[in-house]
Amino acid sequence: MNNDALVAALGMDAVAAVGGYRAQVMGEAGRRGLRLADDALPGLDPLDIRLSFRHCAGRGDLAGRTLRWSSAHGWSLSHLTANGTMSYYAGPQAGPLLLVPSASEVVDWALGACDGPATPPVGVDLDDDPRAIRRLIGCLSHRAELHAPALDRKSG
Repeated sequence: MNNDALVAALGMDAVAAVGGYRAQVMGEAGRRGLRLADDALPGLDPLDIRLSFRHCAGRGDLAGRTLRWSSAHGWSLSHLTANGTMSYYAGPQAGPLLLVPSASEVVDWALGACDGPATPPVGVDLDDDPRAIRRLIGCLSHRAELHAPALDRKSG
C-alpha cells in the first residue's frame, strides 16, 4: 500500500494515525531509557517515519542507527550507520499485520541482533487485513492523548 492508498483508506486521519504510531514507538523507546530523535526532513512525506537513535548509556551500538517506517514496507533498521544496509521487520512473504507491529515489538526488534531480512515485503497492502488498518487507526487515540490539554481537577 502506498501513501496515496493509505490516505484513500483513512482520509485526513492518515497523518494523525501515523503521527500517533511514531509517538508510541518513541515513547516505548523512552520508557526503556533509549533516545530516539524524529528525523522528519523537509520534503519527507508526513506518512513516513524516520527516527534515529542517539547515544544512550550502555547502548552505544545503537547510536546513529535509523528506524524507518512506510505503509508499503513497514519498519526497517540500518545496520551500522544511517546510510547502511537496511534490515526489514517484515520480509518478502509478510502479511499486513507485520507492517504495523506494536511499539514494543518494534523496539524489541531494534534492540535485537538486527537480523531481519534484507528484502522488504512485496505485494502486501495494509488494507488486505482489516486488523492492520484498525491497529494503525488505534494510534489516533495515542496522538490525541499527547495533545490533550491537562485538566486541573480541584476538589471543591
